[in-house]
Amino acid sequence: MKEMKKISMIEKYTVPPESNYAKLDANENLVIDKEYLTKIALDNLRKIDLRKYPIGLYEQLYRRLSQHLKINQRSLVVGSGSDQIIDLLLTLIGNGRRMTSIYPTFSYFKTRCQLHGIAFSEISLSSIDNSLDIDEFIADAKKSHAIYLCSPNNPTGNQFVKSDILHILDTLKNNLVIIDEAYVEFSKYSLTKYVKQYPNLVILRTFSKALGLAAVRVGYMIANEQLAELFRYRIQLPYAVNSISLSIAMSLISRPKKIQESISLIKHERERLYHALSKIKSIDVYSSDANFLFIRCDTKYSRIMKALDNSKIIVKGLGNIKNYGNCVRITVGTKKMNNKILSALKDIH
Repeated sequence: MKEMKKISMIEKYTVPPESNYAKLDANENLVIDKEYLTKIALDNLRKIDLRKYPIGLYEQLYRRLSQHLKINQRSLVVGSGSDQIIDLLLTLIGNGRRMTSIYPTFSYFKTRCQLHGIAFSEISLSSIDNSLDIDEFIADAKKSHAIYLCSPNNPTGNQFVKSDILHILDTLKNNLVIIDEAYVEFSKYSLTKYVKQYPNLVILRTFSKALGLAAVRVGYMIANEQLAELFRYRIQLPYAVNSISLSIAMSLISRPKKIQESISLIKHERERLYHALSKIKSIDVYSSDANFLFIRCDTKYSRIMKALDNSKIIVKGLGNIKNYGNCVRITVGTKKMNNKILSALKDIH
């Protein structure tokens, strides 16, 4: 009972409710064609023998991912979303250990650290440009066993300077460095190729964002071959991902043109939305390397949330964030959805 009470005190990760609103709160790729994905799903469903465990499909996905990322497949571990891999990583780090991260960042990671009994130390980002004081971060990380950096960061949208992250890896060789690249397809670079150079580097990736497969729940980890092998055969569940999800994911990455088209469109719309919203004098819109925009609106928070709600648009109302004030996060949607946002906020000044 004591343990249950302790767990009940952990801040819960809130799941947005279903509605008929334009859903721009969860950073899903709503630009990629729904019918196209449905066809892929149905085609694969017909091929699968549901009576059998998905043994061969795992190996097929590893081969395709290896070709897609241009890395050795022995560096890959597939999971039921990157969330499931996060839980396994935290189990490996263990109760009573210490984690250094940033504030604000992906709230799920922090709550899972609390669940696993891992102390979570946060270094605040600059509210001016979302930058990180690397010296302060490293000084704190030297007291920790592991590091978590979401890059591009959620909710702020910025990707950290590559040379800074490499400096962290060079300086903290005895720390496990977890880099969450959930939004990396929308950004400037990936650290994928560095897993061979840095045995302490673990990269988290997902099919839920840029690839438009949030419902399929497929994520993966990229790490040095020794750690990846340990994860695959000792730590990961025997069949963490079902056959249908594996098959759909494999088919989609075999069609990179369709994915890239939607990513290019989102990046174009992101810049258009950023420049249009930046003209509203009473808010601060931060430039983004992800598929969403982070907006500091402080005293206009209630008006903005109400205006969007009246236009049947759901965004992520973040509320008051230390050093920033009241903020919202808006997923970049289709051109039509983004026009609806701009129309809803045209009278905010």
